[in-house]
Amino acid sequence: MTGARHGQRLILALAMLIAAMLPASAQPATATATATATDDRPFREFDETFKSWRLYCQVWTATRQVECELSSRGINDRTARLVWLRSTDRWREGLRFRVAAEALDLDKLVRVWSDRAVFKPDSPCKPYRFETNTCAVTDPEINRRMVEKIAPAPEISIVGQSPAGGKTEVRFPLAGFREAVERSEALRAMAGRPWATSPGGD
Repeated sequence: MTGARHGQRLILALAMLIAAMLPASAQPATATATATATDDRPFREFDETFKSWRLYCQVWTATRQVECELSSRGINDRTARLVWLRSTDRWREGLRFRVAAEALDLDKLVRVWSDRAVFKPDSPCKPYRFETNTCAVTDPEINRRMVEKIAPAPEISIVGQSPAGGKTEVRFPLAGFREAVERSEALRAMAGRPWATSPGGD
């Protein structure tokens, strides 16, 4: 029996020695799982795709603040982007059309077309001084009406003039836009706060 116990201790010692010599990648993944489980960031992230649209949101636990960005790239100009920032903290100045400087002169009249009809007023998208080559729908009520108008449409486009004076149209897809908006609404409802609807905030 003494010999058997000695053999067991020897086997155990060898097993411990082999385990100590294994690289970290061969060890059980308990450390990684623990690090993920104890993530102490003050917000939760949601990064989701709805057809042509990407939705990225941060939901802040302590303040119940929600920050979301909905975005899509242009159809006939992949460098162009249509972006909408939504916040429960302050108004983000509505839908923004980002285009190349050589594509559109945003200081001239820019019309928005949706579902084969021009949106009224004639020029709802104004040059946005905080971002280069961008025009934004800065009026909250006009932005709300435009979102309602474009949600069921297949695409939206902005039409204006190039710096050289020629007519230019940049088109954006709307497939998945309604679903992205609905998902952002669900996250906002989960936090229990309304979106800011004016420049002054809630």
